[in-house]
Amino acid sequence: MKTKIVSKVSYPNNQPYQRILERSRELFFRYGYSRLSMDEIAEDLGVSKATLYRYFPDKEALLRAVIGKTQEQILSTLKAISDDEKSSVREKLSAFLTFLSQFMSGLTREFVQDLKFKLPEIWKELEVFRREKVFPVFSEIVAEGVRKNEIRSDLDGRLFLEMFFYLAQEFMNPDWLIKNDYAPSKLLESIIRIVFFGIFLDDSQRETLKSKNQVKEKKNDQKKRRIKKT
Repeated sequence: MKTKIVSKVSYPNNQPYQRILERSRELFFRYGYSRLSMDEIAEDLGVSKATLYRYFPDKEALLRAVIGKTQEQILSTLKAISDDEKSSVREKLSAFLTFLSQFMSGLTREFVQDLKFKLPEIWKELEVFRREKVFPVFSEIVAEGVRKNEIRSDLDGRLFLEMFFYLAQEFMNPDWLIKNDYAPSKLLESIIRIVFFGIFLDDSQRETLKSKNQVKEKKNDQKKRRIKKT
C-alpha cells in the first residue's frame, strides 16, 4: 500500500480556518505536539473549544491540516524559484536553500522528536513528501545548471542530491539532535556550507584570512608591549 501524502488533501479557505492553521503551526513548531492541548491552542487563539472542534475532531487532525497547508506553501515557493527565468542556477539554489533554512528556523527539537517517535505515520509521510515532491524540484535546478554549464557536468547530479538529502535526513534524526546542541535551522545551514562550498579555502579566502590574522597578531603584539611598559 502506498503511503498517503498529506499535501493532496484540500482545505477550506475561510479566514478563521486559515488563522487557526497559521497560529497552530507556530505553536506546534515551538512547543512540539505532546506538550500542547486543544484547550491551550484554543485559549491562545482566543476562540472557544467548540470553534476549534468545529473544524478539527482532534489534535492529530489539526496537525495534519497544518502540515498539509505547510507542504502546499513549500511547493509553491520552491516551484516559483525553479521557474524564475531571470535568476541564474546559483541564485536559484541559494534561494532554494535559504528558504528551507528560514522555514526550519521555526522548528524545535521537541517537534521533530514528537513526529519521529509519537507520530511515525506522519513522519513517514513527510519523508515521502520530501522525496517525491521536494527532491524533483531540486533535481531540476541542478539539471538546469548542468545544461547551462553552471554546474560541472562530470559530477553525478543524482548522487550529489542523494548525498545532500541523506545527510540532512540523518542529522535531523531526533536521537542525534538530543545528543548534540544544534537547532534544526543551524544544522541545515552547516550541511549546506559543507556540501556546496566544501571545507577548503580558495586563494582569495586564504589571502583574506591571512590578512586578518596579521592584523590580529599586530594588535596582540602592541597589547603585550603596553603591558610590559606598565
